[in-house]
Amino acid sequence: MLAINWQLIKESASKAIAIVGIGETAAAVIGLSLANVMPKEAGWFERLGIFILCYITLCALIVLYSYIRDYNGIVLKINNTEVAVAIGDLFAGDGLKVIPFDERYDTTVDDRVISKKSLNGIFIEQYADKEKLSAFLKEEEDTTLAKPARIDGDLRYPLGTVKTYGDYALVSFTHMDRLNCAHLSRSEYEGCLMGMWRELSRVYAGKKIILPLLGSGITRFDDGRPKDDELLRCLLCTLRASGQSYSSGVEIVLTDKAAAGMRLYQVRQYTKMWQ
Repeated sequence: MLAINWQLIKESASKAIAIVGIGETAAAVIGLSLANVMPKEAGWFERLGIFILCYITLCALIVLYSYIRDYNGIVLKINNTEVAVAIGDLFAGDGLKVIPFDERYDTTVDDRVISKKSLNGIFIEQYADKEKLSAFLKEEEDTTLAKPARIDGDLRYPLGTVKTYGDYALVSFTHMDRLNCAHLSRSEYEGCLMGMWRELSRVYAGKKIILPLLGSGITRFDDGRPKDDELLRCLLCTLRASGQSYSSGVEIVLTDKAAAGMRLYQVRQYTKMWQ
């Protein structure tokens, strides 16, 4: 069902006026006028009604076009970086793919520490050599963020830290409590993204960055779960605020479920104000 968005209607009305103006100018050049296309027996009231009806129809068509155009994806420009937001399969993408991990970089996929259905679990089980991955993650890597700290016997990395493993960027995304529950707050989510963008600038090596809608899966938020469109807005806002630019672009991959609850045409509208 199409939701009403007054900003979109306002923009569509302005475009319709522009189209009508262009049409009248073109008609005048070739010697036509509205009187030529109106029924001869119609009075001024009927002609006005026909004109208003045509104008409203044109506005409706422009609104419908805007919905359809942005339904499956949009392309934005942020910090001189092309940012695509679209439905797709993250693992099928060609570039540096971002995978969220907890701060300990656990690799135990048992539906207690890591869910088999999570992006993290799918990566470990289907796309990585578990033994090599575990050995790699035990090694410390220089980052732009603070060094990891040993807490309760575990080495824990600051949220936003990125470790590169082949074509994957493994980001420390959530805290892990004593009950093995991954969680973070909304403010930590924003701070994590700011650190992640800086870290990705360090490691991306000219590749396209492909990332999921971080936080939209089974992530627990301490202060209430944000809506998916709020998560997307935060991703884009933190990219802009970070000042980072990526020569090969950024692609944010949405699941069908996440995309169904979004209005991507609104994303296009609010990012226009950033230009």
